[in-house]
Amino acid sequence: MKIEILGCSGAAAKGFNTTSILINQEVLIDAGSAASVLDEKRLSGIRHILLTHSHIDHIKELPFILDVACFGKGEGIDIWGSSITLNALRKHLFNGILWPKLKQLGLDNSSCRFITLPKDTFNLNGLSAKSFKSEHINGARSFMISEGNKHVIFSGDTSYVPRLFNLAASLSGRLKLFFVEASFPDRMIEVARLTGHLTPSIIGRELHRFKRTRVIAYHIKPRYFEEVTTDMPEGMGYVRGGEVFNI
Repeated sequence: MKIEILGCSGAAAKGFNTTSILINQEVLIDAGSAASVLDEKRLSGIRHILLTHSHIDHIKELPFILDVACFGKGEGIDIWGSSITLNALRKHLFNGILWPKLKQLGLDNSSCRFITLPKDTFNLNGLSAKSFKSEHINGARSFMISEGNKHVIFSGDTSYVPRLFNLAASLSGRLKLFFVEASFPDRMIEVARLTGHLTPSIIGRELHRFKRTRVIAYHIKPRYFEEVTTDMPEGMGYVRGGEVFNI
């Protein structure tokens, strides 16, 4: 499994791209920045987009990705999200005001397909995926992506959820990478709690459970990047964007 961090920041700023993580060149976790990072050929290769939730930093380049995937040389694209997330896109983005409606573009259920996340595992071109409820806004989801017996978890935006860490710990050495959001520094732990986010110390309390898994912080707010990375306990890594993992 090849994982490319196109963007992983909790806000847009010079030198920081918002969340888009590409897996095996065909599966994209969130659509925050892919269109401004990838060339047309690589954008055309995306077949699936998994949306954690509908906040702007996770969907802001979705229309531009679809321009290429559906009108260019691409073969169409499936957009996966909770029913709440997909309804938000139809109502507030693809609404004929901010962007044309998909029906107006002749894309609805043809080359561009909105698919509600199933409760069970689903297949993505040789990968398997499963979503889990996160604690952020209504409809927010975490994802586990698997290839054979190798697993990767992306927390999405979330506050502390014991069941997420319990699932991750239960996978033991089979969980190769655990990407956990760490939006704010520890001094802003109350802000993190109120807005549905995590800080390094909250994640750090769980690190003893992951001796055979790389725990990697992402979704760091650019203005707090230095503080957040300084607060991180030993054994936790982080990404800024541009990193590539092969597992």
